[in-house]
Amino acid sequence: MTNLDELEIYTGAEASEILGKERSYIRQIYAKYPNRFPTGSIRKFGKEYIVTKAAIDELRRQNETKKGRSTKAQ
Repeated sequence: MTNLDELEIYTGAEASEILGKERSYIRQIYAKYPNRFPTGSIRKFGKEYIVTKAAIDELRRQNETKKGRSTKAQ
């Protein structure tokens, strides 16, 4: 039996705040770039997005890589 208390899942707003972004960040990124999320790491329930820790970690990695590229270009 799966214990929901043990799963590392977050609302889109919580995940956005963990990433240091505005509360709507996850919703906006998923609408524009759904391929940035690992398969099975995000799902919409009603009006709420639910994301896994894996999704947060991947977006953080992508953002850090993006920062590294923009810093090197200067």
